[in-house]
Amino acid sequence: MENRIITESAKKMREIARTALQGKWKAMFIGILIYYVFSGVIPAVLDMFFSSVQYVTLATGDVIPMEVTYASPVYSFILSGPLMLGILMFLLAFFRKHTIDYALTFEGFSMLGKGFLLFLVYSVRIFLWSLLFVIPGLIAAFRYSQAFYLRIDHPEWTANQCLAASSRLMKGNKMKLLGMNLSFIGWYILATLPATIIGAFVTAEVATLVVTIVLSIPVLFVDLYLMMTETVFYEILVGNLIVREQSPFDEFNSNQF
Repeated sequence: MENRIITESAKKMREIARTALQGKWKAMFIGILIYYVFSGVIPAVLDMFFSSVQYVTLATGDVIPMEVTYASPVYSFILSGPLMLGILMFLLAFFRKHTIDYALTFEGFSMLGKGFLLFLVYSVRIFLWSLLFVIPGLIAAFRYSQAFYLRIDHPEWTANQCLAASSRLMKGNKMKLLGMNLSFIGWYILATLPATIIGAFVTAEVATLVVTIVLSIPVLFVDLYLMMTETVFYEILVGNLIVREQSPFDEFNSNQF
């Protein structure tokens, strides 16, 4: 697979994502909400019912309680891969065919074993690079960031082939993807303000979960915006989308002829 250096700006990719979502924000939000329920809400609920408190004695002699959870880590470990494949199938189908099919958010379970194996190898590689320091771990995360998209487009590939192809495609493009992600920081700060402010006044465990879910709605809209922009990034990266940056003379020329 040919390595293409992305020259399109983060602004341009965000613009393409917004254009694709125009008039479809609410409908697409439901797909992101489904993903959020299965990837975030269910693990939080599991933590409420399947956790224990262990007491740890410090060197100073102080004893501190520590909550230990076990159901949600197992759940996330097994299902994170298939869930990621499902939401990316949903986004790719919308961007490529302009169709909204919520059933696709569960389609990752049709390749449960492959999704799990890809997530396992992906996680192990990033973890091993992280042992060197934080920065090598981050670089590895960007290096392998396209593996799940590639799994969808090439279901016959092994996990290692998907990761190798992602590594090859991302040569010279990691900083571009980093810059694009950093351009969303302002949106996330604004989106998390309601939960940060109001959540501080809620102490009951169940109430905290409910309030967190409700106040996370603005964050989910930003997630949708980011994930659609990342989908645009992938489509440009593999050559499915050719972007023509408008020249400042285009409008002048179109008016003259």
